[in-house]
Amino acid sequence: MSENTNITSAKSYNDFSALGELRGKAQRNDASAMRESAEQFEALFIQMMLKSMREASSAMKSDLLKNDAQETFEGMYDKEISMQMAKRNALGFSDVVIKNLSQQKAVPSTSELLQLRQTSTIQNGMPLNAPVLPMSLANKAQAAMALQKNTLKALPLAPALPMTLGTEP
Repeated sequence: MSENTNITSAKSYNDFSALGELRGKAQRNDASAMRESAEQFEALFIQMMLKSMREASSAMKSDLLKNDAQETFEGMYDKEISMQMAKRNALGFSDVVIKNLSQQKAVPSTSELLQLRQTSTIQNGMPLNAPVLPMSLANKAQAAMALQKNTLKALPLAPALPMTLGTEP
């Protein structure tokens, strides 16, 4: 019975109150927050994939059968299908996201980065005008390159045809 309540209370990425709860879990470093975020990301990816497939097949549909109600229903159906597929880890995309996120080291907050930037004496970035260094006038001795001697052979000329003036072929 607990599985049914979990399915009926499935949270969508479009539900702002659920996103607020998820953000609170993430700020508390709750372990389930990463899993839930990855599942919602997978659901969004699946929904976009289903929408693209529907749009690709719409060229084969008759204009007589298309209407706004059907498109709305198909959009809601795709959303629910994508949420259920993500809960069941159908593509395994959320596992890849979790693996990659857990391998990354902790990212400092924006305030920490700004504080580090103000206290750091190291110049970050590239200077706008690169310093111009003087060119050395010292003559560096280099080994002479050997030149290849190319000999050209004259091509034999074809015998000249006699030309006559005033007569055209």
